[in-house]
Amino acid sequence: MISGTAQSCAAWAEGTDPDAAFREEFLGLLARLELEPALAIALAEAGTGREFETCIPTELVPVLQQLLDLLRSHRSPIDARQLCEA
Repeated sequence: MISGTAQSCAAWAEGTDPDAAFREEFLGLLARLELEPALAIALAEAGTGREFETCIPTELVPVLQQLLDLLRSHRSPIDARQLCEA
């Protein structure tokens, strides 16, 4: 299995759009929290006010920060996930 860093480096080396690569990493990170891609995309779009395919890293980082703040404010990631699904 190739690590996420190695995959990112390979994408950059092949000339992939860095914004698209960041969006893929955004989805991968939220998948590690067991959020389905559709839910992660909806979260990004709600947080940025833009279609996910047009989001750039400077718009997605605050969404990640808000999610981190939410997770830290709860006792466990499971509690935070249940809140998001409500």
